[in-house]
This record gives sequence, structure tokens and C-alpha cells, in this order.
Amino acid sequence: MSRRFYITLSGCFWSFSQPGYLQFLRDGAEQKLSNLSHNLNSLEEYPARIIKKPSQRAKPIDVTDFDGEHYQMELEHFLKTGEQTGFDAAKYISIFFD
Repeated sequence: MSRRFYITLSGCFWSFSQPGYLQFLRDGAEQKLSNLSHNLNSLEEYPARIIKKPSQRAKPIDVTDFDGEHYQMELEHFLKTGEQTGFDAAKYISIFFD
């Protein structure tokens, strides 16, 4: 069974294969992912699928509030380690404004 990678987008969990996840991060870093929250079906091109929830060992990233630089940071980490960070931009930003 191949390894899966997970994201959260607007409250939905998505599961990616390794090649699909890598392409998703590259497209995000190049800012090719405009209006993701308005067009969830666009993730099917990676190919990604909606799931009820990821495995307990997964560290899904929440891309709801991601900018190009967040995708770039996640991409660099993924290329170095083969792992996800579990990064959530909304929680990270709230640290500075709470």
C-alpha cells in the first residue's frame, strides 16, 4: 500500500498520493492554485480524494489560509524529509495577534 499525504481545506480532508502531493505543493509555491476554497473539485486533478478523516499518524496541513510562501516552505520540508509538517497558517498567525 502506498503512502498517503493529507491536507485540510475549508473543513474537508483530502488524501494525495506522493506524486500528486508533490505536484500540489509545487503548484501552490508557483501560485497556480487560485480560488481553491471556491473550487474544491480542482484538487481531483492531482489526483486527490475527499476522505472522512486521516489516519491517527498523519500530520495534515491546513491550506485554507496558505500563501505561496507557505507552500514553498512545506515543499522544501517535504523534499528534504519526505514528511509533512502539520502546519496550519491560521494557528500560526494567531500566535502573533492573540
